[in-house]
Amino acid sequence: MKTKIYLNILAVGMLAFMGSCASDEPIERGNGTDGGSSSALTSFSSVSPNRLMKYTPRTSMGGHDYLAGSRFYWEPGDNIYVKDDNNALQKSSMSNISATQPRARFKVPGAYTAQNTYEVYYTGAAAGATSDKVVISTTQTQTAPNTAKHIGGVGDCGTSTATRVGDHFEFMLDHKAAYLCFLPRVTNAELGKNIYLTKIVVKSDNAIAGDYTLSMADLSSAPTANAATQITLITQGTGNVNGPWYDGNNSYVQVPAPGFPLSNTITNLATNAAYMVIAPGTHSLTVDYYIKDPVTQVEGAITKTLPVNQLFEANKVYDITANLTPTNYDDKYYMWDSPQHYWQGYEQYQPKVYRQKDLTHYPKVSTDPRWFTPRLAPDYAHNPHMMYCPNVNSILWYIKNGDPHWDNKTLWSTMGHLYCKGIWMKKSTNIPGYDREKAPDGQDYRLVRNPTAVGNLSNVPLTDSEKDSYFYLPCLGRYMHGELVVGNYGLYWSNTAGIVDPIADGGYGFPSLYFYENYITLHYDNGTRAQKIWREDMVPTK
Repeated sequence: MKTKIYLNILAVGMLAFMGSCASDEPIERGNGTDGGSSSALTSFSSVSPNRLMKYTPRTSMGGHDYLAGSRFYWEPGDNIYVKDDNNALQKSSMSNISATQPRARFKVPGAYTAQNTYEVYYTGAAAGATSDKVVISTTQTQTAPNTAKHIGGVGDCGTSTATRVGDHFEFMLDHKAAYLCFLPRVTNAELGKNIYLTKIVVKSDNAIAGDYTLSMADLSSAPTANAATQITLITQGTGNVNGPWYDGNNSYVQVPAPGFPLSNTITNLATNAAYMVIAPGTHSLTVDYYIKDPVTQVEGAITKTLPVNQLFEANKVYDITANLTPTNYDDKYYMWDSPQHYWQGYEQYQPKVYRQKDLTHYPKVSTDPRWFTPRLAPDYAHNPHMMYCPNVNSILWYIKNGDPHWDNKTLWSTMGHLYCKGIWMKKSTNIPGYDREKAPDGQDYRLVRNPTAVGNLSNVPLTDSEKDSYFYLPCLGRYMHGELVVGNYGLYWSNTAGIVDPIADGGYGFPSLYFYENYITLHYDNGTRAQKIWREDMVPTK
């Protein structure tokens, strides 16, 4: 799109923003309109070409309307270049820009009497930019949601032909870069209020940043120097958030917000719209959205792939929506074969982060319906939620032949917070010889205790295609005496009854799967500890 500017010799214009396909969702388009101008020493002064147009010029965006256009403004420090009668590019020497504003007047040195039209160039304020060189930065920083004040310093650029109108010139600026507007959301409202967008990394199959030559027609088709296929947009937070919790107490400390909020369950520009400048062209892009929970201190990336060979045209903005909701696991933990979950009836007191505790409302006596059921082998769990857990033989198959792999990259959530540790194990259907009636060594450990069943846990990441044959178990931890430990290890009950164990609290030891980094085993635990329940090849999600 174009912006009209009046020059007494000088001018600038604005950006038109549109969009087209996105991540795992379509990139969408919205038409923008524009208006505006500038002035010079020979003077170029800007006016709206159409009073009905609400959109104005140029080097920052004060607001972008989803699928509808953008509002752009001049910023202090903006300059333009005009090619004078001697064919030399002259830089504007002064302007009336004192703040973010929709119109500007520039003064440009040089002679402008020989003709009625002159070439105008805007090359942005990026370090290294000159009258005909544009630098699209590989690191871009946005300091608040839904503002593009930064684009003039990271690669925004444009050209125009200024036309004499009486004693001044006017022009409409054509922008020569392309622009991405990222619009993430998290549909899990409980989690969204606790996590932040810290940065966005865009990776391309070809160059999208570097040093480009600007001509009246367009940017050079490839960088002339410093070609880069990756751009990082840092989203700086403002204000403070509560957290993190510290071991053994339930107090908070104030910490700075690490990025833009993700508290919107639907697309919302005001909450976290983030803008990036890229080189126009046909690109195949992937987008890594980095999110962080300042309470758990977990940060990681969720990757979205845009359609291949997508054309990103100059002078357009592309609205890219993305659902960043990780898998969420429920908040229910059980003593072994208990009729009710550990916090049933007292959910408002349930600790929900690492080392948080409630010493009053957890089950303490055998008459409590949340208490474990004292069954001995060869019995098994009878309550419906636990009777379908894998038995001890199945757990041994998983440990010995399930090829367990540690994973500290996959993001997941529980009880409103973000975590990233867990293991992948082969699905039972992909384990040769898998048999619930006996373990890999042929014994039935529903009758015989085996406390030494330790397996090998690989740290080699699985490929995405390999994961199709595996399932994921997160480190959901356990409750003990009202205290939650979560995020570092996993404990999952079997449905196999226990043995008499004078060491165990309560006199019973019940078999469960236990793992953490570099360690996985069949574990015997006392029935009063609240662990997670599961089924073969899956963990229930919320």
